[in-house]
Amino acid sequence: MDISEIFNLFLIISAIHGFAFSIFLFKRDNHKERGIYYLNLMILVIALNNMQSWLLAEQFIVMKYIQIPWHFLVAPLFYTFLINYLNIKKHLTNILKYIVPLFLISIVFQVVCLAFQKDNSTLHEYQLFYEKYTAFEELFSLLISISIFIFSFSLIKNKKELFNDVLSFDNLKWLNTFIFLGGITYGFWIIAIAVKFYLNFTGFIIFYYPLRIMTTILIYWLGYELVYILRQVKERKAIREKGLIKQEKVLHNNSKKFNHIETYILDNRRFLDNLLSLETLATELQMSSSQLSKLINEQSDQNFNYLINGYRIAYSKELLLDENYANYTITSIALESGFNSKSTFYYAFKKHTGITPTEFKKNIHKQLS
Repeated sequence: MDISEIFNLFLIISAIHGFAFSIFLFKRDNHKERGIYYLNLMILVIALNNMQSWLLAEQFIVMKYIQIPWHFLVAPLFYTFLINYLNIKKHLTNILKYIVPLFLISIVFQVVCLAFQKDNSTLHEYQLFYEKYTAFEELFSLLISISIFIFSFSLIKNKKELFNDVLSFDNLKWLNTFIFLGGITYGFWIIAIAVKFYLNFTGFIIFYYPLRIMTTILIYWLGYELVYILRQVKERKAIREKGLIKQEKVLHNNSKKFNHIETYILDNRRFLDNLLSLETLATELQMSSSQLSKLINEQSDQNFNYLINGYRIAYSKELLLDENYANYTITSIALESGFNSKSTFYYAFKKHTGITPTEFKKNIHKQLS
């Protein structure tokens, strides 16, 4: 089996994988969320593009007369997902209403041009025209796609004030990773098109292999990441909407100042804020950070971080003990308890209790059974 056969097998497997993910995600409740619906469509379009590449490599007869420019739709669908997922669509233009007609017109125009050329040229002339036409069409699509992609990136980086509510459930790290992978993909696409023009539209196909590999990676990564993120966001919303047990106050001593601090933290659930710092809390309590730090150290024999993590651990135990959240992921519980990550949660939990959250759950189940 030579490299082209391996590559073609790679393409068809990735396409099938993309179709399977699309079917799975469309059947989930999350397809009702418009943002996820568009992201799912993007996965489907990438899969269709890979399927078409495989059909071209296999010299499927229909591919001699038409090559559907699925690449036109990838960046616009990502952008549309983004503005819906971040709940900022009212501030921005829906570009799909312009791109979809352009996509359909390009298909009709391609069919007409290729049909006319086929009737008025030799086979060699037609094949060269076919490659030239699709190359210029692809170049036009690339320029549009990169512009949309860069604008989408700028939204995430520079317009955080528009979607603070979403950031409370999703830190968007997965989106940053997707943009990084997307940037690499566009780099390979630019190289492939440049080589295609440089070689005068012949012998260029091998330079598309890295591009197709990256699109395959995107399908696999985005599919699995999407399932994980959707579950995590759904669980975090459910925990927050139910508004679990109000944290019990444990008055450490007779210090009115310290009891006031503890009451403020617990009543306002400030410990659930993963960005809470000594300086922030001191400002809210109208005292200096040095005064607050000294008071905490003297009255509780703990530093600020240990104290706050103690409240978070206590809250996480309530979540772990609640049967309503028995099937929720540890990550969701960790994030909703005020921790930045699952690893930070595990470290703090073991430091405070001597066991891991997983061991804690197992011990509780053993006691109940």
